[in-house]
Amino acid sequence: MNNAVALEYLEAGRWDWLGRQGLVHGDRMIAVVARTEIDYLAEIPRGRIEVRTSLESPSAEEFDEDDLTFRARFRQRLHLPEVARPAVDALVTVAFLDADQRCLVSMQDFLAASAVSS
Repeated sequence: MNNAVALEYLEAGRWDWLGRQGLVHGDRMIAVVARTEIDYLAEIPRGRIEVRTSLESPSAEEFDEDDLTFRARFRQRLHLPEVARPAVDALVTVAFLDADQRCLVSMQDFLAASAVSS
């Protein structure tokens, strides 16, 4: 697979992670990639791949509903079946936008809009 396909897998993994948290893609408040740091560690042939996604920042201890947070950082890895070491290791930073106003919004606004949508 080429690097563009790896990025598509990572995006699908983030949306799956958000869905598992009860958050849905909103029409107005959206999460967009602001930065991607990616290491390609092994060749990925055609076939099954596992995407592992975790929220790295803000952690539960760092997150404050009364404070403003404008970015979230996800650690994502692509794994081949039965291979311990990841084939791709990525740190993806997302920002939150109001699609109508075309401006940055806080993570708290994004979460509130996602909760209303679900």
